[in-house]
Amino acid sequence: MFYVKDTGIGIAKDKHNCIFERFIQTDIGDNMTRQGTGLGLAISKAYVEMLGGRIWVESEKGKGSIFYFTLPYLII
Repeated sequence: MFYVKDTGIGIAKDKHNCIFERFIQTDIGDNMTRQGTGLGLAISKAYVEMLGGRIWVESEKGKGSIFYFTLPYLII
């Protein structure tokens, strides 16, 4: 398992599933700080799933986020 952790603004629990959809961003209140197209997590999800893995987030608003993903591997 791999993960990426940040101490940012966090993501409300009801938004955890939708942030992996194309062009979706959470509402962070200050629209001037919103950047990007909302494709990064959708692309990451597509690659992880294409390789047979899984991606998910654990986050709490105001406390940051941890994005986890798994990838299958074969020991030869």
